Amino acid sequence: MDFQNTWYVIERHNRYEAVSHEVLCTFAEDSYSMLQNFETHHEALVELRRLIRIEIDETQQKLMANTPPKF
Repeated sequence: MDFQNTWYVIERHNRYEAVSHEVLCTFAEDSYSMLQNFETHHEALVELRRLIRIEIDETQQKLMANTPPKF
């Protein structure tokens, strides 16, 4: 595998990020959680968007569950 062209989706500081192998090497190993790696930046961004959409949907559901019904 050519690591110079590898992209990663990671969770760092409670945020999702898509980073290149070069950038990932600058982070301390215990400062992030690697979720998945991809061959292209596009694939990593598609997964990043999917994860963010899931977080948004879950947050909306929690908010709706805590909202009193309108009369």
